[in-house]
Amino acid sequence: MSTGSRSATGRTGWVAGGAAGLAVLAGLYLIAGPWVARFGGAVELAVSNTVAGLAIIALAAVRTRDPGPQALTWVLPVLGLWAAVSPLVLRYGDETVPSAGALVGNVIAGVVVIAAGLALLRRRRTSSER
Repeated sequence: MSTGSRSATGRTGWVAGGAAGLAVLAGLYLIAGPWVARFGGAVELAVSNTVAGLAIIALAAVRTRDPGPQALTWVLPVLGLWAAVSPLVLRYGDETVPSAGALVGNVIAGVVVIAAGLALLRRRRTSSER
């Protein structure tokens, strides 16, 4: 029976590692996004993406290093939600609006971070119940 529990723990560890890895990649995209997707003059969005991307990378890296219960795991889905809606929220008056590439890139990166964060939250609950 210990073999079954090892495979279940191994699988959830693999899923958590994969989710954290996807979150790191999405965070890297958010940081590089202003240059990759050519945000134009949307400076507020570029700064927001950089800060959110750095926070996502830090939280995912900590989560990967220590798979035990983490108190700040819930922040990842929140940051993903912010990344997805920030191009719509950070439109100010006559300033340059974000490009379509910025909007699509942020929505995709945000959805990836939300999904990864929820997977890590699920992993956290599973490991704390044992």
